[in-house]
Amino acid sequence: MQGERRQVTVLFADIAGYTALSNELDPEEILALLERFFDRVDWIVKEHGGHIDRHIGDCVMAIFGAPIAHGNDAERAIRAALAIREAIPELSARLGRPLGIHIGVAGGQVVASGIGNVSHREYTVTGDTVNLASRLEGLTRTYGVDIILGPTATEMVRDEFHVRSVARVKVKGKSEPVEIATLIAARSAGIDPEFLHHLETYEEAFQKFRQREFRQTKILLSRFLEFYPNDFLAKMYLERVLEYEQTPPDEEWNAVEVFKKK
Repeated sequence: MQGERRQVTVLFADIAGYTALSNELDPEEILALLERFFDRVDWIVKEHGGHIDRHIGDCVMAIFGAPIAHGNDAERAIRAALAIREAIPELSARLGRPLGIHIGVAGGQVVASGIGNVSHREYTVTGDTVNLASRLEGLTRTYGVDIILGPTATEMVRDEFHVRSVARVKVKGKSEPVEIATLIAARSAGIDPEFLHHLETYEEAFQKFRQREFRQTKILLSRFLEFYPNDFLAKMYLERVLEYEQTPPDEEWNAVEVFKKK
């Protein structure tokens, strides 16, 4: 099959702390865990019109927009990510141990094709969008969130979902930095208005940080942390602001975080 360019949204999802679980559990228990995880995630992806590309260890790679496009594939991918998040507590209860999830979602062009040989061919996609989604899934650990969205996915669904700015990052394999965000909930979900009000304070602090207005950033983050003292992102940026007040970054600083590893 000749490859064709497609506009898709790619989702990577894996189990948080899987390596530690592998050391704690018997092989049979790990197999049972993976089977239940894959069964649940695969079903969610298919229910939202996605295609399971492959399983890699404990990770699921899914595509929305190929081989079948629906016109709202970014939204379908985001709703699938939320459904996976919501399924984890039930899965944890069934397995009798707490589980977490890491999800990365990126939108963009890929090359879709059938790969393999005469006896076995599989439909898959390749390209920068796939690599970015994989990198974003990995960055959830760095930023203390369970879902990270790339810039294209974020902009395509911003009107339907509440999102929160995370960082401007340059990941391995990308020549230019990208804006990343985390997913809060669908706008129709009835999120606490007070939380959304305080989230505006965080977003203002995020922009002040970019503008090197560190004193104002500190004030805004401190105000946010009064209500959400355990918030990972706010504490992370406040810590950086305090460092920059003591040792300001050089003039070329642009708030980009560079990640050279996968």
